[in-house]
Amino acid sequence: MSDIASTSSEGAAPIVDEVFTNEGGGSALYTVEQVRRTRELLSRIHAVRRAARYYPFDHPSVDAAIDALFLVLQRYSVEQVDVSLVFLDGEVLLGEQLLTEESLLFDQLVRELNAAGIGSLIMRKDATRSELARAMKIVSAEGDAIAGAGGADEMSTAADLTNTRVGGLVGVIPFENQAGGELTEDVRSAFSSAVALIREIDGSLAVGGMTSMKQVTGATKSLVDNVLSNRDAMLRMSAIKSQSEYTYYHSANVAILAVSLGSMVSRDPHFLSSLGAGALLHDIGKLDVGFEIIEKRGRLTDEEWEHVRQHPMLGARMASRMPGIDSAVLVPILEHHMAWDGSGYPSRTPRRKQHITSRIVAVADMYDAMTSARSYSTARAQDTAMRIIIESAGTSLDPALVRLFVPMMGAYPPRSVVALSNGSVGIVIAPSMHDAFRPTVRVLTDGAGALISPVDVALVERTDLSIQGIIDPRRINIDINDYL
Repeated sequence: MSDIASTSSEGAAPIVDEVFTNEGGGSALYTVEQVRRTRELLSRIHAVRRAARYYPFDHPSVDAAIDALFLVLQRYSVEQVDVSLVFLDGEVLLGEQLLTEESLLFDQLVRELNAAGIGSLIMRKDATRSELARAMKIVSAEGDAIAGAGGADEMSTAADLTNTRVGGLVGVIPFENQAGGELTEDVRSAFSSAVALIREIDGSLAVGGMTSMKQVTGATKSLVDNVLSNRDAMLRMSAIKSQSEYTYYHSANVAILAVSLGSMVSRDPHFLSSLGAGALLHDIGKLDVGFEIIEKRGRLTDEEWEHVRQHPMLGARMASRMPGIDSAVLVPILEHHMAWDGSGYPSRTPRRKQHITSRIVAVADMYDAMTSARSYSTARAQDTAMRIIIESAGTSLDPALVRLFVPMMGAYPPRSVVALSNGSVGIVIAPSMHDAFRPTVRVLTDGAGALISPVDVALVERTDLSIQGIIDPRRINIDINDYL
């Protein structure tokens, strides 16, 4: 066991304070000055919308407001920086960085944009004043006009926007090139590499060492690439469990779920990379808590529970030892148990919101933990876990993220064994983007319970067939892996 195990919460304070005081999560994408300048940028966007509300869009007052916005944007252009803004449920993100103060100051602007169907605004360094004006015409449009044109993304395409882009509301994104949702060798390798990495970290800690950040980055990149190209298959992989190696498999599963959910908030590569790495490492502090405590059957003593509560700080301290680690990766490791309403741990005075990556990992962590069997608890059925996730929205979990997670997974998540209304049994292989209760199911038996050659059925296309509920696969004596 490494020296980290004996480190108290007081000993971990420097790294805890560093992460807590870094609102942006330590991302190197934007300098402190560029982040501060976002306030002026948002103010200018608001001014354009206000002018366009009172005057025709070609009025000098609107032109002057766009000129002022372009001057601010040129300061980013001179620095060779693209500006990527995401507007999510009253919050503003610059790239991957949650802008806490700006979210409060421009709450009304964000809510107006969301109400109009706008969820993001990208202004690249090569954007011209003419192109910016076309983008601002979309940003200033009424919601009915945007909806009538097919949405902000369609309007951006019609306006021939290349170096600017007005995006629709973040939500479940239908990915292209899904490889049919098949469990390809790349998908299996990405999952296996993630599990092997956590196993290796555990082995390194046993001899006082630490795995390199380069290995973490490699495993994370593979996860991100495969989620973006074959999300359905990766979500099915994320349901693979191992009670004997719970922490290893749980870490890989949480990373897949977190990157899948995070990709609905932003496709920024750095955001997804740091999110994936933080999710993959979120529980490494437990590797030093002690197997006898983590796997204890029955109630923990107060002292043991307090030791478990130290694992986010232990994990952040351990990860900080990796040469070259971005402190953005440390944020979800430290904060994933803080809770959306601030009721979790570690506590912070004065209280502030979890970072967006921490909130994403919290959703993924809760779901996978509930659907996994451990020495001291049985696994909950997937639909039961989803109901608890929904009930936790607004307390321990961010309600905006829960609203994205539920349709992403479906009411019956991948690998759920379900009973159908005609008496047949199948395995859910992919959620439907159109109806959370009608996924695609691989049917395994006929109505009498006899095994048949598997047939994939998209329930969203069948009005005569529906799911009656989730069942225990042991009832029909099957190994799910044999059919995926």
